[in-house]
Amino acid sequence: MNVAIIGSGSWGTALAIKSVVAGNDTTLYCRRSELADLLSNCRENTEYLPGVDLPEALHFTSDLVSTIQRAQIVLIVTPSVHVRNVLKSIRPCVHKEQIFVLCSKGVERETGKLLTTVMTEELADTGCHIAVLTGPNHAEEVGRNLPAAAVVGTKSDSVAQKVQKALHSKEFRIYTSYDFIGVELAGATKNIIALAAGIVDGLSLGDNCKALLLTRGLHEMTRFGVALGAQKETYAGLAGMGDLIATCMSQHSRNRAAGQALADGKSMDYIMNHTNMVVEGFFATAIVRNMAIEHGVDMPITQALYEVLYENKSPKLALQELMSRNSKIEVS
Repeated sequence: MNVAIIGSGSWGTALAIKSVVAGNDTTLYCRRSELADLLSNCRENTEYLPGVDLPEALHFTSDLVSTIQRAQIVLIVTPSVHVRNVLKSIRPCVHKEQIFVLCSKGVERETGKLLTTVMTEELADTGCHIAVLTGPNHAEEVGRNLPAAAVVGTKSDSVAQKVQKALHSKEFRIYTSYDFIGVELAGATKNIIALAAGIVDGLSLGDNCKALLLTRGLHEMTRFGVALGAQKETYAGLAGMGDLIATCMSQHSRNRAAGQALADGKSMDYIMNHTNMVVEGFFATAIVRNMAIEHGVDMPITQALYEVLYENKSPKLALQELMSRNSKIEVS
């Protein structure tokens, strides 16, 4: 199968490796021709995935048009802020029955729309298919072929099977789900809880507090997803609990690291200006908080984090106020 990956960051590079391992003719698109040449010659993405050898069978290109035209499956692996522009640029090349898989986690910053909604708006009349890939996946580990799993969400059984076959290997298990909305929403909202987890780590509040946060955070994510049409069961799987655990616990998590920087007194603007990685949780917090208000969903952790990020409340005060909330039944 011919697979194209749009986005040469750490996750795009790791997925390109997995596609080659699964036996596909795989091309990694790089926006800059000099980067494509560098990766082709050095066989290492030193900027985003250092120390990982790139397979000899992996192709690199800066020719977007021919890349899209040849591909049967296209993985979109760019930061959420770039997804719409990328889709606009490739739209003239898209043809019927192609499969476009969203591998980015987040929401569109300007509109607050889900990225699958953005994909539908830009590609709906082309006859292509849309899917979502998510799960507890850090590129640093997936790229090194450590055991991992992901879930592909789509409304079509045949599309699910094709994406599953294109990426599945003995080190990278691919599951399928028909909860298109839940799979995507879980991947976007867990970044919010990961920021809070970083604050817990930065304030040295201990494992009990971290467990409390993850548990109540999962409840919060689930309430929000169900209110928007997701299935509750999805949040007990790889897209929900699995991704939440990995993002809140791992040293590789940029959202958790950003939360720790917040606890150290750094502002959101400072953190954004001093990293080459996009912290999706910053933007998701404001958008999800507003959507929660609109739909009448109680999200106290998201609200507290919003006040830290956008109203200059100290993380310690936000935590004190969360812990001072009235006691309640755990599950209702």
